Amino acid sequence: MTEAGGTRSPRPFGILLEALLLAGLVTLSLAAVHAHQKDDSPTSDEGIHLYSGAEALEDGSSWMNPEHPPLLKLAGAFALRPLGLRSPCGETPCAASPFGAYPRWLYGNAAPAHVLVAAGRRPFPWVLAILVVALHLAVRPLAGPAAGLLAAGLVALDPTFVAHAAYVHTDVGAALAFLAVVALAARAALTARLGPWLALGLALGLALVTKFSTALLVPVVALLPLAPSLVRPGQGGGGPTPRGGLRDRGLAALAALGLAGLVVYGVYAYVLRAMPAALVEASVRGYLSGRPARPDEVERYAALARAVPPIGHYVAGAKGVALLSERGRGANWFRGEVSEKGFPLYFPAAFLLKSTSAVLVLLATAFVLGLARLRRSGTGGPSTTTAVLLALAVSAALLLASTRSAFNIGARHLLPIWALLVFAGAVVVGRELAARPRLRAALAGALVLSAGLTLCSAGDSPIAWFNVLAGGPEGGRRWFSDSNVDWGQDLYRLHLYLSERGWEEETTIVAFSGVATNYWSRRARVLDPAAPIRPGRYAVSHMMETLGEPFVREFEGEAAARQVAELVRALKARGRRVALVGGSITIWDLPG
Repeated sequence: MTEAGGTRSPRPFGILLEALLLAGLVTLSLAAVHAHQKDDSPTSDEGIHLYSGAEALEDGSSWMNPEHPPLLKLAGAFALRPLGLRSPCGETPCAASPFGAYPRWLYGNAAPAHVLVAAGRRPFPWVLAILVVALHLAVRPLAGPAAGLLAAGLVALDPTFVAHAAYVHTDVGAALAFLAVVALAARAALTARLGPWLALGLALGLALVTKFSTALLVPVVALLPLAPSLVRPGQGGGGPTPRGGLRDRGLAALAALGLAGLVVYGVYAYVLRAMPAALVEASVRGYLSGRPARPDEVERYAALARAVPPIGHYVAGAKGVALLSERGRGANWFRGEVSEKGFPLYFPAAFLLKSTSAVLVLLATAFVLGLARLRRSGTGGPSTTTAVLLALAVSAALLLASTRSAFNIGARHLLPIWALLVFAGAVVVGRELAARPRLRAALAGALVLSAGLTLCSAGDSPIAWFNVLAGGPEGGRRWFSDSNVDWGQDLYRLHLYLSERGWEEETTIVAFSGVATNYWSRRARVLDPAAPIRPGRYAVSHMMETLGEPFVREFEGEAAARQVAELVRALKARGRRVALVGGSITIWDLPG
């Protein structure tokens, strides 16, 4: 008896060893997340996500942050319940000014802001743990245990995944959502049985309430009944042959899509349960007007929100994200250049320069072996071929969409592509090396070891890690800004650095932050827009050095923007770099 991938079914000892290795990878991944998370300041959006989730969980209203669906925000808010937090608006929703209510909630609650955010972060490393296990379970039936452990290890020990798994955000969750839907879709495509299709529908529904980019998966599921006609069995097995006719699979796909729609409706009905339709309409109208959408679009979505609040709120959020991708946020930074329209090469370059050597070697090996397979005997079995083609097609669609986006803020948006390509690469390598199990195991072990060494080299700020192609972290700072380097995560490390040297009172902090700039270093100064730039010591984060002027202009006005621009010019012209704190904040001395 053999498994897919040409290996014999493992004996009990083999199963135990496999389970121990997988558990070890999960443990190492969680430990790596904790190692930097404990000293990471709240990042730019975390407080807003938690406030939005708490508002939905406790008050049954959703005014803030509609550009992110609520599932993971609810998870973070649920972790806050033991703190006994209170709404900043009392018993009524914060209808008048949700952004005004947010600071009162973050800074005026029973728990300090950093304690609040730390509590809300607790579920999120486990999203990465689930992704690691899911990768193994998705790859193993197709290519064997070694390939499954290879895929799990490359993601578990990837600096970018480890960095973003620490934060209250949706990117690692989106990677899990994409992987789950693609893996279940590959299984459902070859049958008309309702069970696999309903599992796919449930996964799709949960994906849709995780991140709006998962809407790309809806046409994938809708067209999935056609998949058996696009693949043909090879000589290597690879799972069951297609069963059921096109009509039966089409009806099953409709059932899956219907279930996904019910999940979306149910989640949004829950988070809007205390909001009358008129208030949902007002929320949608205000949100889209601020994007800005065309007046006719605003009216159309507002009418839908009034008629069917859960659906109207969902599609308005998706529309807002589409507008943001189309129009950007006013400024993007790439290799020292600023653009309002974005850079077509931004995301491909981010993928290349933030991928570990192990991932790049895996993908290159899979490409060579895949070409050899095509030249030799065509594709593999239907299950394998469907899974690999789905992963590649979805990855290609996401990457193509990213090249057209005017919203270039971070490689984190590519995490679903990383997960899908690692999945596909591990399946191809595992199957093509099935006849050489020792070589397959050695390759898997070497790549996972390489990934572990890479993670160790990332230090205590893996968010700012780049590979040797970028010139390491120092070179990466010349390529990228924002959440690739600086998401406000190093302010606590800055406080420790300044306090150890007694420098707080003589330092001016100019930083990108998820809390008040001098939240920890209260004796430090912040930049005064009304005062001239004076000689002294400055702590300036990378975001402020690169995009400080347009970013500050949007949130603090023209005078503050001019002040930041003047300071950065002065520092680069005659300042002296003293130190780099974490991966994102530079200490400068500005002489008289």
